[in-house]
Formats: sequence, C-alpha cells, structure tokens
Amino acid sequence: MLRLIFCMPLEYKFKAKPYDVALKESLEAFKTRASVELVPVTEAVGRRIAFDVKSRSDMPPYDMAFYDGYAVRYEDTFGASASSPKKLRIVGQVLKAGEEEGLSVTSGTAVYLSSNSPLPEGANAVVRDEYASREGDFVLIKKEVGLHEDVVLRGEDFKAGEILVKKGKLLRPQDLVLLMEAGIYRVPVYREPTIGIASVGDEILERFEKGNPYPDDYCLFISALLRLLGIKTVSLGILRDDPEEIADFVSKNIGLYDALALMGGGARGAKDFTGVALDRIGEAIFHATTISPGKISGVWKVKEKPAFLVPGHIGSAIVCLYNFVIPVMSKIYYEGTPLVNKVSAKLAVAVEARPGSYTVRTVYLNPKEDGTLVATPLLKRLGGSTLLTTLSKANGYIIIPPGARLSEGSVVEVTLFSPLELLSF
Repeated sequence: MLRLIFCMPLEYKFKAKPYDVALKESLEAFKTRASVELVPVTEAVGRRIAFDVKSRSDMPPYDMAFYDGYAVRYEDTFGASASSPKKLRIVGQVLKAGEEEGLSVTSGTAVYLSSNSPLPEGANAVVRDEYASREGDFVLIKKEVGLHEDVVLRGEDFKAGEILVKKGKLLRPQDLVLLMEAGIYRVPVYREPTIGIASVGDEILERFEKGNPYPDDYCLFISALLRLLGIKTVSLGILRDDPEEIADFVSKNIGLYDALALMGGGARGAKDFTGVALDRIGEAIFHATTISPGKISGVWKVKEKPAFLVPGHIGSAIVCLYNFVIPVMSKIYYEGTPLVNKVSAKLAVAVEARPGSYTVRTVYLNPKEDGTLVATPLLKRLGGSTLLTTLSKANGYIIIPPGARLSEGSVVEVTLFSPLELLSF
C-alpha cells in the first residue's frame, strides 16, 4: 500500500482569505448537482419542494354550500325576518354532487342542500337551517341574506394553474393537506444530501478510551443542527492527530458521501494536521479567514466534492457551519435555496467589531408588544467561542462588519440557528 510522507506543520502555509472572498470562492468552486426524488405526500413533511407545484383544477370545482340550508335567489329574501318570514316553495334537494343536475332555482323557489353540496342553477345564496323552518313543501326564510352569502365560489380556494407550493418551500402538515385536496399524491422534493462527519484529536480518543459514551459531543451537536436543516449526517468516528490517517480516511470516504466534515486539527499547533492532510489530496479553496470566531475554518475540493475543516471550538464550529458548510451544501444540493431563517430585530445595546475582522455575536430575541423583535447580545466582550451558554441561551447570531459600531436600536439581520427558534419567542 502506498503511504504518503508528510512534513510537520511547521512548513504548512495557511491559504488565508478575507471572509467575503472565502465564501464567494467556496460557492464558485462547486457546480450545482441537485437531484430530485418523487415521494408520497404522506412522507413529505419537512422536505423541500424542488419545483413549483401547480393545481390541475379549480377548488372547489363548483359553487357550493358552506352550511346545511336552502339554496335561494338572494333577491327573494329581501325584508325577511323572524317576525315577517318569506315563504318559498321547495323544488328539490341536493345532498351530494350530481344531484343538482336538472334542478334550478327560480323566483319564489328554494332547494335544500347539505354542506359542501353544489348549488343548483339559478341559486346565488344559501340560507342556513337555523334561519329557516319547513312547512310541508314550503320553507319560511327568517333572515335576509346577501349575494353569495354562505356560498364558496368555484375556484375561491385556488384555481387551475395556480401555484400551490413554491419551489424551495419546506413542506408543513397544512401543505400536505392542500396538495392532497388538489389531487396531488406524490411530490418532487430535493434529495437530502449526506455529510460524513469525523472528529480529529488524540484528546478525544482518550475520552473515548476512558469510557465517555459521547467523547465528540460537539460533533453530535453539529450533526443535530444539520439534520434540522435538511442535511443528513453520518458519524464516522474519531481520527488520531496523524496526517496519514486523516488523508487515508478522506480518500476512502469522499466517494461514499456528498461531503465530508472534519472537526478539529486546523490551527497552528504542533499536532494540527487536518489542513496538511487535506492539502495533499485536494485543492484548498481557503484555510483561515477574517471572521471571528471561526478564523481557522477551511474548504477543500476533493474529487469534485467539498471537504470542510470545522474548528474544534464550539463557537467557531457554529460560525463555520452557518457561513461556509450550509451555504456550500445549499448551492450544490438545493440549487441555492436558503436553508436557514433570518429575521430583522433591533439591538438592545450597542455592539462593535475589531478592525479587519467580521465579528459574530450570538443574540437572544424578545418580542415587544408591537411585534418588533429585540436582539440582545449574550457577551459584552468579544470572542468567547468555547462558552456553551452563548449558544444554549441564544436564538441566532448577527455579523458585524470589520471596525463597525452598531448603536442601540439599530436594525440588524439575525440568522436563526434552526426553525425551532421560531417557537421560542
């Protein structure tokens, strides 16, 4: 077996780029190759539609009664009241579609209907049962009604050719009902890509060997977030701080998954070999950038697929995830459909960024009585990427441009960590 010979990282040179350049070139490095699968509507909740889905017919397909009652000409009810009812002759009944054929409502007549039944010809309103009383072949109308009152008009819900679900939309339970009502039982959705994730580090292996069941819990956290956004994950274990092992792992696994993410080993320490290994088997788009935390993030192209270097500190890992991993995966496998939600909010306090560096600040959101969201940064000092409470208490984050100072009350764009955050404020 051919073994690669590696130098120590003292000779390794970071391919550092400004944040905006690093993101732009990472997106440009990979072609879109999204694939689509047709799935039953019953299994489509949480999936993203790959094409606009249009209605094939009007819904409802005819004018229909909204309640049980009597189909009438609304003109025949003018002046009707409980003390002075209008008397109309009943000429038939319609309890289901098809029974209206041959029936018609003319001046002075009415037809009894059950809810959702089609209106017979000539009818333009419905008088509910509670506003009428039957006397043999006649009905007493005790309430004046307006044109089309308690009638659902043909196509009022949606019309033939109307877009029911737009491309890229995340399907909700109510969307599934809408599609099934429209007679659509299979829908085209994007195939969910899969990222193989491995942790790198002798110290993580030591925790595993000492019996810790989740020695790479940061990796578990990253996997859970990605799955919420429509990206499947597979845990591929823990790699030693060994450049040959890392390179061999990537070579063997890159063809099995849509992308790989290696967590850790990307800094300048004597045991940081992840960048060294990836350089030998792939093309570095960048390694190190001007966003903090997350400065040592990196993206490589290996056999036309992305391999991500995710920093080992949890705060830095999150920044890499949302600013490089998710955008690149979206571009390749979802045709650029945004996978994260963003909201506008007003800053509760002033914040600032270091010169020359984009600064990420986690925030939690509170709604005011007028519906405005207020974003409160969780740390007064910059950095703090290892503090888990900055994530557990947060709903999302903001990015402050280099050297900028945003005053209290400034409107900012908050990137939410997942759709679940919408339920928490």
